Amino acid sequence: MIQRQSTISQVNFAEILPAITKPSRYINQELNSYHNYPSPDKINFCLAFPDVYEVGFSHLGLKILYSILNQETDATADRVYAPWVDFAAKLKEQQLPLFSLENGVALKNYDVVGFTLQSELTYTNILQMLDLAQIPLFAEERGEDDPLIIAGGLGAASPEPLAHFFDAFFIGEAEEGIIEIKDVFKKAKLAKLGRRETLEALQTLSGIYVPSLYKETEKGLVPREDKFPAKIKVRKYHAFKQGKTYTKQLVSWQQATHDRYVTEIMRGCSRGCRFCLAGFFYRPVREREVEDIVSQLLQEVKEQGWEEAALLSLSSADYTCIKPLLIELCSELFYSETDLSLPSLRVGSIDDNILKMMNSLQQNGITIAPEAGSQRLRNIINKDISEEQILELVRLAVSNKWKILKLYFMIGLPWETDEDIEEIGVLVDKIMSIAGHKLLVNITISPFVPKPHTPFQWAEMKSREVMLSRIYTLKNRLNRYKRIKIKYHDVDSSYLECLLNRGGREMGLLIHQAYLNGAVFDGWNEFFDFNNWVKGAATLQINLDKYRQDLDPGSPLPWEHIDTGIEKNFLLREYHQAQDGNITEDCRSGSCSDCGVCDQENRPSYALYHKHPELILNKPVRENKPGFKYRLFYTRKGLLRFISHLDMIRMLHRLLRMSGLPIVYTQGFNVHPKVQFGPPLPVGVEGFREIIDFELEKPLPNSVILQSFKKITLPNWDWQEVYQPDLDELPKLENYDQEVILLHFPESEAGYFTTKLAEYQSSSEWLFRKERKGKIREIDLKSMIKQIAIEKNILRIEKIIPGASIFDILSALFQIEREMTGKYQIVREKILAEQSKELRVTPFSR
Repeated sequence: MIQRQSTISQVNFAEILPAITKPSRYINQELNSYHNYPSPDKINFCLAFPDVYEVGFSHLGLKILYSILNQETDATADRVYAPWVDFAAKLKEQQLPLFSLENGVALKNYDVVGFTLQSELTYTNILQMLDLAQIPLFAEERGEDDPLIIAGGLGAASPEPLAHFFDAFFIGEAEEGIIEIKDVFKKAKLAKLGRRETLEALQTLSGIYVPSLYKETEKGLVPREDKFPAKIKVRKYHAFKQGKTYTKQLVSWQQATHDRYVTEIMRGCSRGCRFCLAGFFYRPVREREVEDIVSQLLQEVKEQGWEEAALLSLSSADYTCIKPLLIELCSELFYSETDLSLPSLRVGSIDDNILKMMNSLQQNGITIAPEAGSQRLRNIINKDISEEQILELVRLAVSNKWKILKLYFMIGLPWETDEDIEEIGVLVDKIMSIAGHKLLVNITISPFVPKPHTPFQWAEMKSREVMLSRIYTLKNRLNRYKRIKIKYHDVDSSYLECLLNRGGREMGLLIHQAYLNGAVFDGWNEFFDFNNWVKGAATLQINLDKYRQDLDPGSPLPWEHIDTGIEKNFLLREYHQAQDGNITEDCRSGSCSDCGVCDQENRPSYALYHKHPELILNKPVRENKPGFKYRLFYTRKGLLRFISHLDMIRMLHRLLRMSGLPIVYTQGFNVHPKVQFGPPLPVGVEGFREIIDFELEKPLPNSVILQSFKKITLPNWDWQEVYQPDLDELPKLENYDQEVILLHFPESEAGYFTTKLAEYQSSSEWLFRKERKGKIREIDLKSMIKQIAIEKNILRIEKIIPGASIFDILSALFQIEREMTGKYQIVREKILAEQSKELRVTPFSR
């Protein structure tokens, strides 16, 4: 087994944070995060998501595994996300290894680095992360001192394109499997097994695939030895229905892509859309009980101050008790200030009660996914909705005075013709005749990509020319509607998805070559360049076009050694059913489709619910009357200095909600605590005495209010005092226009600072130029700085706030640019108002 060194040190990266955008991506400080420091006597995991922090943070699966592992006494788990391009460049420049978010430990010091495979367009990011971590990219090049690199997630359903880079894959749902993986590593470490022996031990687990133990043949992937299974069966989490929860969900200081509490209500889907990998991969359907969902969600909202909660599943409208669940949640949440993000409701599942709930929740839009314009093509893809159902939902949207309608269509579907594209236009014409000028219609067009383990896995992907022609035809067809906005997924990136999920191990060499050519963040339009892949294919003499063509059902597929439980004969039967334009009924209708996934272990499980909650339609309106004002002083220091003002506002709203105090909220659509903030603190500056004013519905003693906040413990944060700002000695916040800044510098730089300060003090004026919104103006620092002095290696500056920041002053006076300030401690000691009474201040310390 890999033997880690006895001492595990942290990476010193703080000094480079001022030189990058959004340094808050790398500082952790999250609420509810674990800080179990890696140690040689435990199995140390680092869970990796190959996309930028705010995208990866929203992924529920990684959070679940993170929580499970950290509750094990013999394991630790940290996280890491793909560093943005500027931070990646700085790591290379400084020769610093990529490190974990919580503890700042280099990835190469962990036992296991586990990647989540969520999108094919992140595959080059995986190579960049390994590269930055100073871990060999190819599994065969790693030695006994390197961590094992494993992967899981939906992308693992077609693992061969990544087989060169991963030591192992976990294929399926990992809530139970991750503990078994940990136990194998523990036994291997105690027995001092080598890398090869450890991988062979892993291969004995259900759902594990170790590529090095298999080889490519004309008949497909086969094991190198008879003791390894010929098929890797996808792992299912059978205890999902029990609704076991895993501690509190993480809360980020920086706003995530989906900043909301998420609870999974159902896993799997029985609809059988023939293009959907997730729908087949996660069969059979398993539902959690309503009581478990409601109790967990309400507790989290109360304790963690969530402003929004969401229900997660592949097809929420098919959840057996969706209406009782929504009614109960809406009824309970009406008494809080938390929005419920309703699931994407299938056409035909919406009735008057659902509509009334959506209105009560101030929903102003609805989503419909016809996918195709003609009924013929909807039958082909097994999308069992009619045109009349679609139009009826549009009528309901108009009658309920909603503002936005979102439509999703696919192009390039199997057996699609030019007439089908015209049918999309005809359907939209009918929709617009109902919508008139009352709805803004947003249409998203996605190219069809054939996915493994689906009935359409053998279908061709239309050529780039055909795709673009049909997109432009549709755009031109609908261009006359001013209230329609059309966006479409990039055809080249969709083509790349096809390559990366249909290929074999040769595709891994292309991924590597594309990375060498500069491919990274392919899922981001500003970075995606398909030429990196075209050049790589030319270098390797790979014919890219063959991967989009239709496949022979009689030939082996690169993913056939992965057994999802869905029988190949069923997929073939569905493929022929599609060609004939026939619908396959939902299993819930009582007619089993005989897909093969159900056995003694895998059975559908549905929620049982017998209550009939009363539907509350009118949300109580808080009286708009003056509240009782209070002023709160707090300190934020350390790495919290890298939180932006907007993110700080958002977090302070949450902290007020978490306090349990009778907070006064604003009126209107965007409801939030009624607060006023002190002057913004520049990113990179610590604040000793920051201020926020808020209102309560009733008066409370200052000590009671302060104690309510102090029960919320945060790293690098102190709650100081509470005052009532209407007292004479405290001015209004808008009058605070001055600040005192302290800069701590090393003794070796004392001479430099003293000399520069003397030059400034001997001058009659000190001009510098500042650009803002494209305009440059000249400012005299003498008019900005009221006092400046050096006391014991501390530069003390008292200045007016508007006009020039501390970083402007450091640049203009001392030629210290912002990106060079990481080595200094910069503190805003206090803020002042003209003619204000000095507030009590105690010495600052980290």
